[in-house]
Amino acid sequence: MSQDAVERVLGRLITDARFRRAVGDSLEAACVQQGYSLSPTELSFLSELELKRIRALAASINTGLCRADTPLTRCSIHIANRESKS
Repeated sequence: MSQDAVERVLGRLITDARFRRAVGDSLEAACVQQGYSLSPTELSFLSELELKRIRALAASINTGLCRADTPLTRCSIHIANRESKS
């Protein structure tokens, strides 16, 4: 197993709403598109994750940790509000 790839996918799931949506359509396609090399076993384990729980976790983290290029999400709204106050 490639622990590094698994950790990168998990991190992206938490911090990148666009990636989460792509994974919701097809985990394997999203990972291939992003260049993550995962074994069939890793894909199987990751496919067991509940995206609803991942989204809840993502909503609970500090917005400074979210991807800035994520389309209108809690993270990008927070970043836009912060920039408008500068």
